[in-house]
Amino acid sequence: MSLRVAVVAPYDLSVPGGVNTQIRGQARALRALGHSVEVFGPASRPLADGEHTLGRAVLISLGGTESGLGLDPRGFAAVGRLARGPFDVIHVHEPLTPLVPWLVVGAARAPLVGTFHVHRESGHRLYAFWKSALGPLVRRLRARIAVSDAAKRTVSTHFPGDYEIVPNGIDVDDFRRPRPLPEALRGGRRAVLCVGRLEPRKGVDTLIRAMALVRETAPDVLLVIVGDGSERAALGALAGDTPTVQFAGQVSDADLAAYVQAADVVCSPALGGESFGIVLLEAMACGKPIVASRIEGYEALIGSTGCARLVPPGDAAALARALSALLMSADERRQLGQAGATAARAYDWTVIGRRLDDIYRRVDGDARNDGDQTRLRSIK
Repeated sequence: MSLRVAVVAPYDLSVPGGVNTQIRGQARALRALGHSVEVFGPASRPLADGEHTLGRAVLISLGGTESGLGLDPRGFAAVGRLARGPFDVIHVHEPLTPLVPWLVVGAARAPLVGTFHVHRESGHRLYAFWKSALGPLVRRLRARIAVSDAAKRTVSTHFPGDYEIVPNGIDVDDFRRPRPLPEALRGGRRAVLCVGRLEPRKGVDTLIRAMALVRETAPDVLLVIVGDGSERAALGALAGDTPTVQFAGQVSDADLAAYVQAADVVCSPALGGESFGIVLLEAMACGKPIVASRIEGYEALIGSTGCARLVPPGDAAALARALSALLMSADERRQLGQAGATAARAYDWTVIGRRLDDIYRRVDGDARNDGDQTRLRSIK
């Protein structure tokens, strides 16, 4: 039996981002299983067909990350139409993020599923300050999902209960499909790739400093940085005018796969606040060796896979040593890459989609049983 599913994004759907990529991958996986899926969320620009705007997104900073949130009252009517819509399940990502997710969870008539992505090593201030107000919203969720143990700990500390771990997904075969070599990576030089928002917690400044040390013994190595953000100008000044550091800016999903495929090493030097690390999963899917910070979210994903070297966060010298060792050893790069490619299969959307399907069917069945019991009580 197919289900009618609404998937709600917490952040600006018209801006590329990890959660939005996951939502669209989820929708494709569910449609492949025969479900009818519609995607909703705040947006600052027009959306593609099949996606619906829930008001205009407003850019604010939360926890050092700039996010486009749905704070526009003009979108409240659209939220009401969604809440009353003919859906069997409404799946809200980051259901405790203001304001659109709050409204959807509070008004929805269909059974609710919520996925929690955020991890904060020092605790989540919004959860702590608004615990009494957000508690009723959490209790409306018939199923609570966390993308990792780290994300689960962040939310369950303030809102105890049953949480299922369903990790982020990736279309492994599509990400491996050969793409043309990006212009920035032509020329045959070895390349280190960094992908992510250019903001302080991503630690890109540490990587730039580390690469200066790497080039003392490997002057031809290129650092390519994919992404954009508030730190772009400061990072450009730190890198100077050297041609061995190239900023590629924001790229499409197809182009991102091309960059990963062409890299010799993928590096994620984040300082913290990472619940999962989808960039690491993308590198694994392409069979690329990884150097990353030893932080909770990253270590949980790759610590036991044998696909990466992990170093203390913020330590440019340690990062440089790990990168240099990998760049000098084609055999180790190949071994780590093969291990990652094998491990990535467990996160393919064909696997994750079936897990979500099981949760939806259980939630839908429970809701129908509750409805039958309510009708029986009214008859008596």
